[in-house]
Amino acid sequence: MGSSKVYAWVCGSEQGIETSWESCQARVLGRSARYRGFKTRPEAQAWLDAGGVYESRVGRKAAARAELPEDAIFFDAGTGRGLGTEVNVTDRDGVPMVHLAKPRFPVTEFGTVRLPAGKTNNFGELLGCFYALRIARATGRRRVCGDSELVLSWWSRNRVGADKRETDPDLVLLAGLTARERQAFEAVGGVLEHVSGSVNPADLGFHRD
Repeated sequence: MGSSKVYAWVCGSEQGIETSWESCQARVLGRSARYRGFKTRPEAQAWLDAGGVYESRVGRKAAARAELPEDAIFFDAGTGRGLGTEVNVTDRDGVPMVHLAKPRFPVTEFGTVRLPAGKTNNFGELLGCFYALRIARATGRRRVCGDSELVLSWWSRNRVGADKRETDPDLVLLAGLTARERQAFEAVGGVLEHVSGSVNPADLGFHRD
């Protein structure tokens, strides 16, 4: 565990906050205790003040997703299913929307698009952004969200490195098309935003945190 964390612990009527895992372990080892690591002391104290109750990851993720913008469209790509690179576009509730973009690749039983062998996850992320922008423009939505900084900050603006321009003509073509979609989207007030992969409703990385 990282030394920058602090550790809150509760054992019966006793509780405290330690600045290292070793000191926390000394407090809880062999006892019926609850403990958690936090980035800051105020976060640790808030957990203690709330009773030091464990909250399920599922519950935390559901609460975080409920705070996402309701009118946004989300995109992601991944290989977590073990069937090659897939592209997913959804609403906040995780309902698939990629079919609305009329993709040239077949839509799977999961509502995703599976790419041909050899297409990378990053290429899939860019294609997901392209699809999401198209769908947003067609449906009048004003937010597109994804968890790839490479796509959001670079490729969707047609900022592609020289090595990729020499070796991946398909990516270069897609980056240009996506940049044009983005310009049209932003011209009517649309925005692209980053969302954590762990709460992205379109997630195909199957994050555990």
